Amino acid sequence: MLGLNPIIKSFDRLPDSSSTAFFKHVSAEDKPPATGPEEFVPVYHVVETMGGGPEDGAQAGSWRGGWAKRFIPDTITYETSLQNTENGMISITHAPMGVNSVTRWTLMEAEEGQGLVLVKTGKVTSNRMLMTFIRTTLQESYEKLANDFAAALEKEMEEGSEIEKVT
Repeated sequence: MLGLNPIIKSFDRLPDSSSTAFFKHVSAEDKPPATGPEEFVPVYHVVETMGGGPEDGAQAGSWRGGWAKRFIPDTITYETSLQNTENGMISITHAPMGVNSVTRWTLMEAEEGQGLVLVKTGKVTSNRMLMTFIRTTLQESYEKLANDFAAALEKEMEEGSEIEKVT
């Protein structure tokens, strides 16, 4: 999923010890199930570039324009965790200025013979001033990410290969 996001410049897995600190402020319903003292859900340090194109290190495009470029830096760094679930994944992100999000991506059976459906549900918390901007930005990027994810999944299924997991 990290590799599909068009504005991610880079991502690096943090040491396992950062998992404990990351999940300390996550609600109980969103925390990963306890799997044992030696198992950690990976946490990644992510750099997004808002500059606008591959020359800036981004994979494509930018949502940053108009008034936003005056207040939002060209590069944003944050921490995120991706948890595999039985039928999808959960992405939890802690970003600057108190922006936190939990997004659940679930693959479900469609009506008979119609294949699979990708369902995304999300919850974002931030200060009121940022919320409209965040909603607009997330909606646009999630739509593209969902389309790219579905295309990658279809390709993997056609090739009959295993879906690669980021760990």
